[in-house]
Amino acid sequence: MNLTERAAYYYTEEGKNCAVAILLASNDVYGLRLCAEDAKLVVGFGGGMGCGSTCGALAGSIAVLGKLFAGREDFRQLCGGFVKVFQDGLAYNCTDCAVLMPKYKNEAKRCPQDKR
Repeated sequence: MNLTERAAYYYTEEGKNCAVAILLASNDVYGLRLCAEDAKLVVGFGGGMGCGSTCGALAGSIAVLGKLFAGREDFRQLCGGFVKVFQDGLAYNCTDCAVLMPKYKNEAKRCPQDKR
């Protein structure tokens, strides 16, 4: 399974929140050597940190980038570039869960449904 398929599995089949699904999928695909307990580090990012703020999938992705690339001189630019690609990919120029959820979430699939 690729990263997208793995994240979808954790999100839909295991009922993990978006941040945890990204972290666990990345651990599987990239061999991050995280233990199951480490997922608790990002669980609070789900649902836009519980208040509709920054998308948990984005926050989980930035956590993965930190695990993979922290310490690089261009780390901040790397993260900023990722956020830009994330925003552009959604075509809503936004990273807030409260804005994205009504456009992408349905009860059967949760947020992965693309409604562009």
